[in-house]
Amino acid sequence: MSQSTKNLAERKRSAELKKLLMRTEISMVLIIVLLFLAATFGTENFLSAYNLTNILKQCAIIGVISVAQTYIIITGGIDISCGAIVGMSTLMVAMGQARWGMGVLGSMVVALVVAIVCGLFNAVLIHEFNVPAFVATLGTQTILRGLIKVISNGGTVSGLSAKFSAFASGSTFMIPNLALIWFLIAIVGFLILKYTVFGRNLFVLGSGSEVAKLNGISIRKTTYAAYAFAGLMYGVAGIMLAARINSAIPTAGEGYETNAIAASVLGGASLAGGQGSIAGTLLGTMLIILIDNVGTQFGIHSFVMQVITGCVIVIAIVVDQVKKRKNR
Repeated sequence: MSQSTKNLAERKRSAELKKLLMRTEISMVLIIVLLFLAATFGTENFLSAYNLTNILKQCAIIGVISVAQTYIIITGGIDISCGAIVGMSTLMVAMGQARWGMGVLGSMVVALVVAIVCGLFNAVLIHEFNVPAFVATLGTQTILRGLIKVISNGGTVSGLSAKFSAFASGSTFMIPNLALIWFLIAIVGFLILKYTVFGRNLFVLGSGSEVAKLNGISIRKTTYAAYAFAGLMYGVAGIMLAARINSAIPTAGEGYETNAIAASVLGGASLAGGQGSIAGTLLGTMLIILIDNVGTQFGIHSFVMQVITGCVIVIAIVVDQVKKRKNR
């Protein structure tokens, strides 16, 4: 083999390796592994069963919300109200069991229905009144935060079923039950995006309304279905949160929208729409939670961790914008 042929082969292998490392999922796995190793060898308690279980439980609730947020971002929208809908669902579960005399199942049904209605309300504002998704969902968030305080009278609602809370603290095959729900929802979310007409329509809608119309896709039905599905997922997350904290507090779900959007964008979802994956979102969720946990293990102040998390989000958005420009 001539020297020029060898050089060409080496350049080809180098280009293939660079392309592989540039893949979002591969990059995320490498970062997660590095963080895991740093915390393992740099701290004493990171590998404890309690800490690892706590990480999975934290990932579970944010992870379910992030799956829904990914669906919305793929359509070219964004949902700022997700944390508030989770908070409202948590309150409905608690009120149903503690104040309204419902059983566990009845309170869960009410929470899911209310969450879906909130999602449809967003869809009405966005599609029927052409309100930008950011503004519409910001308005919904503000309304719901006020309603939560009114319904709860600004206080904590406790007295939930012991069995309901026991499920959240329990495990199956050494995996927290909440994490199993997250994994199941991630699998279902992946299958819907990959193999259903609805999933394909989300990507087409994210590419532009004109493209969707040319492909014979009903923008109204797809938008309503996307936000209703997101509402359902927020409702599930709210139920999980209520079971985990065994109560409902007025601030439940606050800040979740930031983590959910960050997890989706870190996982490869483009804020321009038409791009995103559940596998990437799952890894993005793990990274967001792991950064916070590792920071705590190393004794970094929570205020500093906020700055670090914010920087990670900004970097992810900048990378997304750079990729978008290159694809033009």
